[in-house]
Amino acid sequence: MYVKENIPVFLLFLVFNAVILLIGYIDNSIPNVAVIYIFLFNLLIFIVYIIWDYTRKKSFSSDFKNLETLDDVVGMAPGNTPEQHDIYAKLDEMRLTHQHELDKESQKTRENLDELTRFIHDMKMPVTTMKLMIDDLDGAERNKISTEWTRLNSMLNEVLYLKRLPNIKNDLYIEQINLAELLNASIKKLRDICMKKNIGFDIRLHESEVHTDRKWMQFVLDQIITNSVKYSEDNDIVISGQVIKKQMILKVTDYGRGIKEKDLGRIFESGFTSTSDHDDEQSTGMGLYLTKEVCDVLGVNIDVQSVYGEYTTVTLTFNQANEFTEITMK
Repeated sequence: MYVKENIPVFLLFLVFNAVILLIGYIDNSIPNVAVIYIFLFNLLIFIVYIIWDYTRKKSFSSDFKNLETLDDVVGMAPGNTPEQHDIYAKLDEMRLTHQHELDKESQKTRENLDELTRFIHDMKMPVTTMKLMIDDLDGAERNKISTEWTRLNSMLNEVLYLKRLPNIKNDLYIEQINLAELLNASIKKLRDICMKKNIGFDIRLHESEVHTDRKWMQFVLDQIITNSVKYSEDNDIVISGQVIKKQMILKVTDYGRGIKEKDLGRIFESGFTSTSDHDDEQSTGMGLYLTKEVCDVLGVNIDVQSVYGEYTTVTLTFNQANEFTEITMK
């Protein structure tokens, strides 16, 4: 790179010394030894200059090549030549401008998130009131309105938990909880839909105590069971739990639509719904994404197995309690 940048300098040296040698060759009055001395002296000066120039430019050039982001400019040397000083000043100016723009966008994002949070909380009050009014209704109308209310409440919760997700680690409280209680709470929320779709639950928990965060695990179970109910009809959802090798394994199996094999690897992607049932208006593509993100933070492994048209099984594997868990619980 250095040689390419200084090709004019090398050419100038060659031309200059070629002229000296040509003059010495043409003019016989000039001793050949003098011409050779002049040539060697010029070559020495040129070599010293090249070494000095390469050394003073090397550090800045190396830092410049290793730049990956504008933030890396902070650790760069300002350079040793006027040209390098100008380049560094321009880079630093671009970095400050870029940082200013990022700060402005971050502020807008925070304001939008705050507005969204306020909106959701404002919506929660009328939604709760609607639930009380729905409970006073009877017959088919009650079931129909209750189903839509459940969908609305679920979507509001998804958005609320999505907003909380970046700060989830500040909102964790690990304790010993009973999964049966959380499962019953999740099923109770979907009671009207289950009655309408003739869905039952076969719960077989040989062990139900785990160490995790109650609120976030409730969200995970809500999402899993809601999905099972959403895509099932006229059958039972089987929920089983047992301890294998000191780890609690919870499985939720439904015998509904199932998931195609080509979609299994993408179901935890944000916004992904389905490649085969792309017109499904019930799916937002956020439920399983949020579930996976929460499970990763909680240290719970989530796995999905499915055969399209036959069944879907979601498996949660809880880590056993350890010293860290005991410290966190205190």
